[in-house]
This record gives sequence, structure tokens and C-alpha cells, in this order.
Amino acid sequence: MIALVDCNNFYASCERVFNPTLINKPIVILSNNDGCIIARSAEAKALGIKMGIPLFEVRDLLNKHKVHVFSSNYTLYADMSKRVMSLLKDFGQKQEIYSIDESFLDISNKTNLTQHGLNIKNSINQWLSLPVCVGIAHTKVLAKFANFLAKKYNRFNGVVNLEELGETRTNRAMQLIAVDEIWGIGRKIGAKLKSMGIKTIFDLKVANPKHLRSIFNINIEKIICELNRLPCIDFEEQPKTNQQVVSSVSFAKGVTDFYALLSSLIYHVEKACKKIRKQNLYARQLTIFINTNRFKDNMYWHSKTIILPEALDSFRLMIEYLESALKEIYIPTAIYKKSGIILSDLITNEYEQRDLFDKINIKRDPIINTLEVIKRKYGQTAIGIAAKEINNNWAMKRDNLSNKFTTDINELLIIRN
Repeated sequence: MIALVDCNNFYASCERVFNPTLINKPIVILSNNDGCIIARSAEAKALGIKMGIPLFEVRDLLNKHKVHVFSSNYTLYADMSKRVMSLLKDFGQKQEIYSIDESFLDISNKTNLTQHGLNIKNSINQWLSLPVCVGIAHTKVLAKFANFLAKKYNRFNGVVNLEELGETRTNRAMQLIAVDEIWGIGRKIGAKLKSMGIKTIFDLKVANPKHLRSIFNINIEKIICELNRLPCIDFEEQPKTNQQVVSSVSFAKGVTDFYALLSSLIYHVEKACKKIRKQNLYARQLTIFINTNRFKDNMYWHSKTIILPEALDSFRLMIEYLESALKEIYIPTAIYKKSGIILSDLITNEYEQRDLFDKINIKRDPIINTLEVIKRKYGQTAIGIAAKEINNNWAMKRDNLSNKFTTDINELLIIRN
């Protein structure tokens, strides 16, 4: 048996943990540079605020209904996610972290599954004050469907066990829900299925899997099998290793200064190196890119790839290659709107000595671990590369950013009697 645990309105819920006055109030979270709405509380959804809509288009509506607006606080959200996943690992034999707010658990060894789901829900609420829903079923697709029902219908108290619900009631629920709501069926495939007469999840369940595979792909055959309680989507305990890591950002306003661009690239390298170190990876190639406004006819885009002499995982060692590379593609008269980097040709240290005649040089930074300990203890801004601060006019617009309550000692929640 599999449980799918999904945090409800995760970004908005994280904001509420440290500001309980926001409970039952409409909340929206904005994208980079406070451009578009990327997350909404249930109350904001009820007001008809669409996902992805630009902020300026709904500003009057937000003001009218006193909607609380926040810039994306990815540092806070990532740390809260880490805490959720750490708690969940004790509730199953195996755990697959599917996204920042979702996790599959193998609970085949548990009895009274519905009660176990309630224990999960109550524990996350008790320890982290985050609301979650739990879907329980024989397969991953059905567990996702059960979780959908748990979110949609309040009478389930946040936990749906399809075995307890029974096949008849499950089929009836499937007949009421559009086919593109099922995991793995997006709008494009959903529209084509509907044109073929497959309009609901139940229609897909009883469809011919081989026939639909010939029209679409093997994934749709797997979905149909899983809807019929036949497990065929593997449980992945270990996350897949990245083939490359990308970090980029659009600027709030146009940037012309060379050192502002250099500062932004240093930021991206530091961020990307942190990701590859978590996976014990080393990069052999570093690509930088910059571009002007893509909506203008004279858009300029250019990149430069550096083949690193050694495989690296340290931003401190990589940034020495940035300035010369940027000079090759930088045009002083251009107004830049975006910069970014790509780390590629990633390897693990097991490839350091492939055989007697083929050795990959991996260069390790003796102080990188010390730097990260300092950042964890005193905050991410406690120590860094001086060059990054030369010109930070490129920094994202985040006018409504909440504190990094859990990761920066200078931004801890203050409680007064």
C-alpha cells in the first residue's frame, strides 16, 4: 500500500506558520521580481484569482478584498519542506520525495491504514503547524487520486483510503472528475482524450490500454494499469541524479554595468554548487549566459562555455573563471534583463579513477565545508565572496518578502509577552 502526503497550499501555509493572523485570510505568493501569482490560499482561489496572472492585472481585486501579498521566500519554503520530509520518513518503510510539498510512502507493513493516515496528518500539524492531506491506495496513481479526493471533499477529514472507500464508491467518484485531473494526464493529452470520448477518469480506467499506447505513449498504458490496481510505476527512494544544474534570474530593471552582471553570475554559481554538493556531484563544464529583453527586436543573447581543468563542486574555485568569460560576451551598450549559469558534465567521485590509464582530476576545496557551517549557524549572508557585493543592482525585486524565520539568526521570530 502507498500513501501520498501532500501539503495544502504549501507556500501560503508556510507564511501562516509564523503569522497566525493570516489563518483564513486570502494569500497570494508572487514569482521572481514580484511579477505573477504562482501560489494561492484556498480563500484567494475562491475570489477567482487565477494562477500565473500578472500582479498588475489583479491589483485592484487584491486591494478590494484585502488579500495578503508575499514575494517568494524560497529559503523558508525549502527549509520547511526539508522538515516535513524528515518527519514523514518515519511513517513508512520507504519514502519517495516527489516534490517540495509531496512525498510517497510505502506503508505496506501498517495496519488500520486510515488511522495511520490521520496520525501522519496530525503529526505534521502538531510539529510544524502545516495542513496536509493523505491519499492511500494500492498504486501511486490511485494514491494521487485518493489525495485529490481528500483535498476536494471536507467530509473525509483530510484522509482518503480507497480500500476503505470501496470499488463502487471509487468508480462513482471517478465518473464525476475530468480525465485531465489524474496524475500524468495534462491539458494537451486530456483535450485529445476528451475528443475521443474519454472524458472522465473512469472512462480512462476502462479504456483499452494497448490501443491508447499506440496513439500516445507507454506512460498512458501505465496510468490505466495503475487505475486498475496493477502497480507498474516504480517507487524511487533515491532522487535521480541531475544531468545538469541551471540557475538564472530575470532582473527587476535593465542592467548595463559589467560588475553587476559579474555579481549576479557569482550568486548563480554559489547557488548551483550548493545543489550539486548535496548530490555529491562535481562539474566539468561551466556555461554562463546573458540576454537583453526577449520581447524587443534587437534582442541580444550570448553564452560562453568553460571546460574546467578539474571537476569542481566549490563556487569559490569556479568564480575565478567568470570574469574573463563574461568579458568575451559582454556588450557595454546593451541593457540586460537576465543572466544565468549551467553546470554540466556532472560526475560523482566514483569516476575519479576509472581505470589505470584514465584518471579524472577532482579538485576539492579545503574550506568550503567551513564556509557552509558558518552560513548554517549565522545565516546565509554571514560570509561570502567580496566580489559579489561590488554591484548588486541586479538583485530581484521582492518588496513583500517575509523573514527567513528558520535559517537566518537575524530574522528569527520575536515573541513578546
